[in-house]
Amino acid sequence: MGIWSGLIGGRTLDGDVERVRRLLASGDLEGARKAADKAAEKWPGASALRDVSAAVRRAQAHARIQELTARIAASGEAVDYDELASVYLSAGLREERLRLLERYAAAHGNLAAPHRLLGEAALDEFFLDFRVRDGRRAIDHLLKAGMLQADALEPRLLLAEVYFAIGADRALLGQAAAIERLAGDDDVLKPVVATLRAAAAPTANESIDALLAKVEVAGALARDPSEWSSRKRQGIAAAADGALVTRNLARLVRDEVAEQAVAVDRAGEVLATAGGKAADAAEESEAAAEGEAKAAEPTSGLAGVARAVARTVRTQVRELEMGSFRRCVVEGPFGVMVVAEAAGGVVAARARRGTDPHRLAERLETAVEGIRGRKS
Repeated sequence: MGIWSGLIGGRTLDGDVERVRRLLASGDLEGARKAADKAAEKWPGASALRDVSAAVRRAQAHARIQELTARIAASGEAVDYDELASVYLSAGLREERLRLLERYAAAHGNLAAPHRLLGEAALDEFFLDFRVRDGRRAIDHLLKAGMLQADALEPRLLLAEVYFAIGADRALLGQAAAIERLAGDDDVLKPVVATLRAAAAPTANESIDALLAKVEVAGALARDPSEWSSRKRQGIAAAADGALVTRNLARLVRDEVAEQAVAVDRAGEVLATAGGKAADAAEESEAAAEGEAKAAEPTSGLAGVARAVARTVRTQVRELEMGSFRRCVVEGPFGVMVVAEAAGGVVAARARRGTDPHRLAERLETAVEGIRGRKS
């Protein structure tokens, strides 16, 4: 009786999780959030609580999206566009956010804010797979934002970021001068301006579109802007976060929903592994760098599947204008593998028998949730 009363009263982890689930099922989202936050104080790091908390956040985001969408349809106020764009960003709905920001810029084209937000969103897309059209769109909207708000620093910092990354040094020096003028005696921005000036080696004839095309063809940036920019663009997480990602993935294996899990960053390098023959994935990453002959061989294992999906399926989804790649399930004699996008990289897992692959995908995404943002 003591155990049962403890469960009902929420004095156990299972009881607290069940209470959050009941509140969520009843539609009391705010109550569910408060219950989840309170339980997190008692059970920090509990995977079951983390999963149900993520479900509460998704439900809250969905409800807020519906509310704001209705308000925009009714009145189209700029403040509602701003908030909905923020909700989409926190929910990881990139394509939806881009489409909203395009509508925002069309409806309020005389404001700097929609152009800055659209420019930043397009820049994020450019840093994912280096497509010329994303880079061009980012630059055009950031230039428009700077024109509409002459004293704004952020559009110029973002322009400096993309110019630095593609090697557009004449344009970079122009933005460095504008940043220096607007920043005045700001001690934080002085070293940024110094870094930009030191890196620049301008040429007489500079074509932004040609430099963007060069990056797309090469599949690599001329320079890494994370050397000075506070916004990291390395994919799921920085290398220093590998241990944290590994611990989160290990929970999936320990909870017996996955036999093996792996996180692969945007460059295709293995960031973290857990379970199964996890060491093989790291070895595959090293072997892939040995030379052309080695790289040409088919890559086996979970990391190979994750890389193949990132190189082919995810790219084709974007090229065919099908929205953004989220996840896919690969089934075969090897079992069931789930691959999901996460903050620019991909996470993958081999499901244990009887595990719902969509549920596993949600847990994979939750395993890296917030890590990238924490370092930004």
